[in-house]
Amino acid sequence: MAVLYTTFSALNFYEMRKMGHGVHSSIKTFYFGALCSLGTFLYILAVESENVFQKKEFPITWSQFTASMIVGFFSWANQESLSLSLTVVKQGTASAFNNLALIVSLMVDAFYFKRKIFIHDIFGVSLIIIFAVTQSLLAN
Repeated sequence: MAVLYTTFSALNFYEMRKMGHGVHSSIKTFYFGALCSLGTFLYILAVESENVFQKKEFPITWSQFTASMIVGFFSWANQESLSLSLTVVKQGTASAFNNLALIVSLMVDAFYFKRKIFIHDIFGVSLIIIFAVTQSLLAN
């Protein structure tokens, strides 16, 4: 999964950089949201269609839907910011610091969900910070 994430993330950065100033950044992020929404809708139709149409049972609750909308908004804001940053910052710098979200995830796990932090978590965070800073310095 990590290899697939890295591959598609690199393709994402490459395509957004290639589009450059020819397309407004809001149009770029619209395609990501539209494709993900379409994919999710098709998945629900394929997997959950019997429950939705015959039993009137929906795959998520109202609170899950609200949480998904909040996550979706911040994902859009992230993508919009990324589009704008790639016009002024090298993609190596932007991609390196995009991985810092993993550290925020670890902090949320530890402080909000009260998950125990293991030594390999600390080791992983250290590697992310070291290589993000190194990549940023090399990219500039």
